[in-house]
Amino acid sequence: MTNDTPPHTRGGHSLSAEPRLLALGVATLGLYVATWVLELAMFRNGLRHATVIDPAVVADQSLLAWQMTLYGLVTVMIFWAYLAVINMCRRGALAAGRARLLALAVPVVLNLLCLIWMPRLSTDTLSYVAHGFLGLIPGQNPLLQPPDDVHGTELGARLAAFGWHGVTDLSPYGILWTRLEIAIANLSAGNVLPAVLTFKAIAMAASLGSAWMIWLALGRIYPDLQLQGTLAYLWNPLVIMEFAGEGHNDALMIFFSLAALVACIANRPTLSIIAQLLGAMTKYISLLYLPAQLVYLWRTRRTAAQLALQIATALAVTIAVAAVLYLPLWAGFHTFDGVLKRVDSPTAGLASLFGSMRWLLRHSPLKPYAVQITVAVLTVAVLAFVAWSSLRVKDARDLARTCAWTSLAFFLIAAPDYWPWYVCTPIAWLIVGEFKRLFWLALLMSFCARLLAPIWIISLHGHMAYQVAKGTLTGVGSFLPLVALAVWCWLQWQRRRFRPPVLEDLRSEASPVRPPSA
Repeated sequence: MTNDTPPHTRGGHSLSAEPRLLALGVATLGLYVATWVLELAMFRNGLRHATVIDPAVVADQSLLAWQMTLYGLVTVMIFWAYLAVINMCRRGALAAGRARLLALAVPVVLNLLCLIWMPRLSTDTLSYVAHGFLGLIPGQNPLLQPPDDVHGTELGARLAAFGWHGVTDLSPYGILWTRLEIAIANLSAGNVLPAVLTFKAIAMAASLGSAWMIWLALGRIYPDLQLQGTLAYLWNPLVIMEFAGEGHNDALMIFFSLAALVACIANRPTLSIIAQLLGAMTKYISLLYLPAQLVYLWRTRRTAAQLALQIATALAVTIAVAAVLYLPLWAGFHTFDGVLKRVDSPTAGLASLFGSMRWLLRHSPLKPYAVQITVAVLTVAVLAFVAWSSLRVKDARDLARTCAWTSLAFFLIAAPDYWPWYVCTPIAWLIVGEFKRLFWLALLMSFCARLLAPIWIISLHGHMAYQVAKGTLTGVGSFLPLVALAVWCWLQWQRRRFRPPVLEDLRSEASPVRPPSA
């Protein structure tokens, strides 16, 4: 009997995709290694055996320019491979079999590769170590003291040997992350490398867990995008490098927030609220997703009494956990000084919307109140948007979409500062809630953030003024996507405004209305 089934339905697509996918995986692996080599070279500033950034020792500036140029080319090639994988998935070439397994396995290998090297474009993991160490010193409180206070200690010298220059700002993180910092500092016994690798392992595990949450969420609300969306997160170069490579704690917050979404969709209100509040105890911005979550739970409730009991149970559990975590460190309202004073940094978000508005007010008669007015106006605007969009939530798709736009509203409008890893949060939410319409925005934010990541090193070496570096970073990384999104929204509005009548409307206008028969 002749088999008339087309080749692509017999797995031909999958078979032909495997060699190409394997080639893309191997090439991407090599490109990540090249990225690490270039980052290390820029970090060393031309010195063959340097471990500490030393702005006083300036190598040939043309060398740094060549390194940055090569870094840009390698970054473009990594994103090209990323888009090639997404396009293969969109065409159905990775729908089943070994091709799908390979597509899911390669980014896991990339994460493991990035796990083994020391962060070079950020010293956040070193600050986590310093911050946790403060919690081990009798009479010290990491919620009231900056990590810079470890300078002069033995640990401070060890951190400096890895290129840490100290942080003078109070920690803006939640109590869950603070207690985790203290626990890791205690377990590592002052050894920097094991502590850093532990933070990176937590970030990597949380990021892979987020990919799993995205798989579960898309499987329920957008089944046709389940594999494509999951791969869009797993293969994203910014996500891989900032979490597995640099170890930022945003990964844990994203995991808890996505887990809250999945629990919501699965009709598990208690677990959902607990997960969201654990996210808030990592980084407080998770609270912005809570209104939409509560509205969804109300819309899908079985009975009001049952929902009230579930919410009360969740609150009781999280309050008990928070009490245990806060108890040794509680300092009243000053406990939250790290968050409240974040907006006072003079160079935070220079070219972002927040920074631009603050700059304009500082050059006006309202200069003494520039920060307060900026915070009030942008915060009220974002909270009003959160309330308005949350009240419109009716189903799971609305919930995911609202969380995506809430994330964009905060990070592009109200956030007082910008660093490349910040945009990993809206990227994750865009993949879950607005993949079809706004994947291009997630791609733009990822590329801009990744391309400009080495600017911090260039500034530390003295080749660029800090204000210029931060202005470039925030202008391209934050303000450019905001302008692009505003243009897109305007075009969408114009399209809806001038959309031609549908065929049924034309027919009804063409045919006369007949009176009802007697």
